[in-house]
Amino acid sequence: MIVDDDADDLVALQATLAPLGLEIVKAESGDEALRLILRRDFAIVILDLMLPDMDGFDVVRRMRSSRITVPVLVLSGLSATQAKVKAFGTGADDYMTKPFDKGELIARVHAVVRRSKGFSQPTLRIGPLLLHQESELQGARKKAVRRTG
Repeated sequence: MIVDDDADDLVALQATLAPLGLEIVKAESGDEALRLILRRDFAIVILDLMLPDMDGFDVVRRMRSSRITVPVLVLSGLSATQAKVKAFGTGADDYMTKPFDKGELIARVHAVVRRSKGFSQPTLRIGPLLLHQESELQGARKKAVRRTG
């Protein structure tokens, strides 16, 4: 789902994401987006913060208070650190600023959706097989805990 009230941005986003084979649903207001999100499952919501009826922060806040866990990638012209921190604080999963690089947007959409499906977890279970991935940092932390614990 793309939530943006700027027609040019909607066209550009749709053209960028269409090759991914995703069904793209557009909403031009926060209220319209929330109605659609409550009725349908989406892989991701790409959300502008500056909407005509409410800001994107409120959209994310209402989604999360309704226990809607669909990942949200904020795509906004607001580049201030405060806006980014506020977006993450309300429950956004990622943040990009406009104008955007098409390749980066596609990569971030893939990453956010992949993480939301559990493919970034440290363990992966396939039947009776359990694979445990451990980064160098996690391993060092565990060793330090064992030594001090």
